[in-house]
Amino acid sequence: MPRSFKTALGFLTIFRVPLDPSPDMSDVGKSAWAFPLVGGIIGLILMVFGVVLSPNLPAPLAAMLIVAVWVVATGGLHLDGWADCCDALAASLPPERRREILKDSRLGTFGAAGLILLLGSKTAAIANETLPLTFLVLAPVWGRAMMVLVAHKSMQPDQGMAAGFNMGLDRRSVTWAAVIGIVSALIAGWQGILAAVAAYAIAMGFRRLALSRLQVVNGDVIGAVCELSETVVLVIGSLKW
Repeated sequence: MPRSFKTALGFLTIFRVPLDPSPDMSDVGKSAWAFPLVGGIIGLILMVFGVVLSPNLPAPLAAMLIVAVWVVATGGLHLDGWADCCDALAASLPPERRREILKDSRLGTFGAAGLILLLGSKTAAIANETLPLTFLVLAPVWGRAMMVLVAHKSMQPDQGMAAGFNMGLDRRSVTWAAVIGIVSALIAGWQGILAAVAAYAIAMGFRRLALSRLQVVNGDVIGAVCELSETVVLVIGSLKW
């Protein structure tokens, strides 16, 4: 298993692979090409739980348990970024004050509401019987591909995790992350392509919003993009055509 893949797996999930020396955020940036592959591993775990739980439990309960597995497998890594962004972006304050809110570990009203809406939307989409099981794989794959695409050439803070990540991020990693994401969408069919296009458009819109209101794209914004993209993919997959 390549070191870069191990680095991505250890950073994005609770699965720890011993590495010597321990990777820093620059190493994580170099491993960004593997982000969608790690998303695929997460997705396969979710699909297995979907196959086992859906026939044996009421749809809402099965969906709730699948989302719980999703949170546990990722360590809730990006939920914190989503909540912080909801608190900061919704506040009617100057950019420097919004950036201070991002660093505040306390959960505000907008952050709590954002978490409820996000997790509720994921659960409701998964509970919908029209959602193809392949979308349980596509969502985490595309969410992590979008992390890389949004971080690339964005205005980063002078210090912090995002700055270190961007130092190691190169065009080759961005290209491979995009290719893997596109291939996964193609495998999911026309509905997968539509979901990927919608997720890309909304994620890029979110990046523009963050730049206009925060003047930076930091780790919280990148994590929030992952959660938002996953949710968009699930919602599009659950639409009744």
